[in-house]
Amino acid sequence: MPTDLTPELIVDLPHVGDIQLSAHGMVAYVLGPWCKREEHFQSAIWVVPADSPEAEPRQFTTGEANDRSPRWSPDGGYLAFLSDRKDRGTSHLLLMRATGGEAVPLTHGKKSVAAFAWSPDGTCLAFTSSDDPDEEDERRERERDDPQVFGERWPHARLRVVDRTGGEPRTLIQGSCHVASFCWSPDGRTLACVIRPTPELDACWGDGRIVAVGVEDGTERVICDFTGDVDNLTYDADGSRIYCTRAVDGRPQTSSAVWRVSAAGGELEHIAGGETSCILGLSRPTGAERILCYVTAGLGSQLAWLDPSDGSLETVYAPERGAFHDASLVVRDGQARLAVALSLPDCPAEVFAGDLPGELRRRTEHHVALADLAWGRQEDFHWTAPDGWPMDGILIRPPGSDHGPFPMVIEVHGGPYGRWERGCALSWGDWGQWLAADGYAVLKPNPRGGYGHGATFAAAARADVGGADWCEVLAAVDAAVERGIADPSRLGIGGWSQGGFMTAWAVTQTDRFKAGIAGAGPTEWGWMAATSDMGTFEAELGGSRPWDGPGPYRHSELSPLSFARHVTTPLLILHGEKDERVPLSQATSFHRALREIGAPVEMVIYPREPHGINERNHQLDLLRRVRAWYGRYVK
Repeated sequence: MPTDLTPELIVDLPHVGDIQLSAHGMVAYVLGPWCKREEHFQSAIWVVPADSPEAEPRQFTTGEANDRSPRWSPDGGYLAFLSDRKDRGTSHLLLMRATGGEAVPLTHGKKSVAAFAWSPDGTCLAFTSSDDPDEEDERRERERDDPQVFGERWPHARLRVVDRTGGEPRTLIQGSCHVASFCWSPDGRTLACVIRPTPELDACWGDGRIVAVGVEDGTERVICDFTGDVDNLTYDADGSRIYCTRAVDGRPQTSSAVWRVSAAGGELEHIAGGETSCILGLSRPTGAERILCYVTAGLGSQLAWLDPSDGSLETVYAPERGAFHDASLVVRDGQARLAVALSLPDCPAEVFAGDLPGELRRRTEHHVALADLAWGRQEDFHWTAPDGWPMDGILIRPPGSDHGPFPMVIEVHGGPYGRWERGCALSWGDWGQWLAADGYAVLKPNPRGGYGHGATFAAAARADVGGADWCEVLAAVDAAVERGIADPSRLGIGGWSQGGFMTAWAVTQTDRFKAGIAGAGPTEWGWMAATSDMGTFEAELGGSRPWDGPGPYRHSELSPLSFARHVTTPLLILHGEKDERVPLSQATSFHRALREIGAPVEMVIYPREPHGINERNHQLDLLRRVRAWYGRYVK
């Protein structure tokens, strides 16, 4: 009997992620569901040899808490990781021998470790965390004498170093600045850091600087100042240059590319990426002399070596089907070995590993519960935008059905600097296979604004959300109808975050869709600039801010709320109560407007939830409502 796809099966899926390959060929990875059964997440670290087909994966940590972020020591003898096993919700740094045994805590206190990295010689680890509460903080909390003065008691992340054998960590950077990210120099004497003035998320689009810090004496030296989202700091092999990722022009909503600066100081220089592809990650793998880039282009992704002389890229790995997000490569005795978490159209991510060049072998089987599932057939979908741009996306047909026309749901991705790709479309926030199993064709378009097509493509969403991107969504629908895939009388639209915006926009602009589902979507861009935790980014999308003068405003022309009186399409609004990215007022205001005009609307608020839905029961409820809403109006 084929396996029936249920909400429980989806939310309880064990997801493979954070792949880490040791110098000796052992793969560590995190396994756990993308939901919380109670107050906290639970996940375990597993290990499996990369090159021993007969060896079975084994669980390395208990999984009774949230064990995550495994990192092998350079010699592969130890595994460090983060866990909240001592105090749920507070992650500390723990260390285990590669052979197993008791985990030894390296950090303590009341604040979580944000990020960490081994020194090149494996004798110590650098990490960031904010300061523990002092006596005044504790008094304020105890006596409830705690008015919050903006900027007065910000939890700045500090850079610290702790010995592998334990002891008290040393703090290297203090004061009124925030360490956003860091990396070790090859000789282990210096840490390069991205410094921001505040820990605000929105600060990532403002001014910052790269600073070199002496590990022994804490001396600081400014390497460069910059504006924008610098991340993924990486020294080259001889320590003379520092590479990083940054937006092509330093502003929000454009292509991510590779930049570099002399370790002695200078200006950031654009090296590669951003023309027709986006480079979202980079590193210098263990044993490697070159910089490795994670490149996205079209519907595919690849790993590639960077040639610093001319910015060219030499492909190392590019899967023929499926998608990968987590990968780890090591070079030993001139041989490159790779492990990835590869998601296929008919299977969630599993570990694949092997030597390069060569075919990677599947090393795990964590999804046997889906072995007999009837999957919807996934295929690439291409069409042309009204202005002639070639566009791409993913189409999923109902299981066992090749010929339409079908009832069709258009699922729009978030971001907008996001993308649909060729992996498994099955989660609480990706309804592709969930709806296909119920008889729908699901079209997942990649309109302008997303990544994988370069800076011009991504920046097209600036001050024009609901413009060219909306026309491209409609053109995709037209193409699906013309090809006999979609029944024009049975169309639905939906999505989360930016996909929620596009759904709210769609129902104000046309009556072609029989139903819409807007998940955590912006409906008023001026308020997004004023209240979102990424207000600078939102202002780029909306094109103006409420304090730019008395108006008229560009953001009003792009806001679904401005056109709410036109809505006749049944709309289901889903939103988290504690959403800081797209505040709840975005949902309640649109809901109020639609109620006032008598439009068919229903709103569901999920208590305690942020921008994504985390609690298991809420995810179950969401999946059931999605099917029921489309079943009521579209089928």
